[in-house]
Amino acid sequence: MKTATYYTQNLQEAHEVAGRCKLLDAHKQHTLSAGDYQEWQISNEGVNCQTALSVSEAASMRELVLKQSKPSTPVALPKVSAPPSSAAPSVRERSDQKLSASRTLAPV
Repeated sequence: MKTATYYTQNLQEAHEVAGRCKLLDAHKQHTLSAGDYQEWQISNEGVNCQTALSVSEAASMRELVLKQSKPSTPVALPKVSAPPSSAAPSVRERSDQKLSASRTLAPV
């Protein structure tokens, strides 16, 4: 019997075995009695199939999640133009105005 660790280290083989096992499992379900099918599931071949299927599906899911979590091509942000000169003063201009106003109005 091959372990999940083995199939994880040999993903190509896990994918190949999983592909064959999907067909084999469907065939066994249709041709064997319920008892014989259960016996096949716990046989070395059945356990290898289930292990390969589990590892293959987990690896595919992990790959999908990693692809989705990677940022796609950078999106260009629209350029922001400066406000017209008649617009309200910027924060820096307002704070400068407050400072100059407080200096002129402060008692000496």
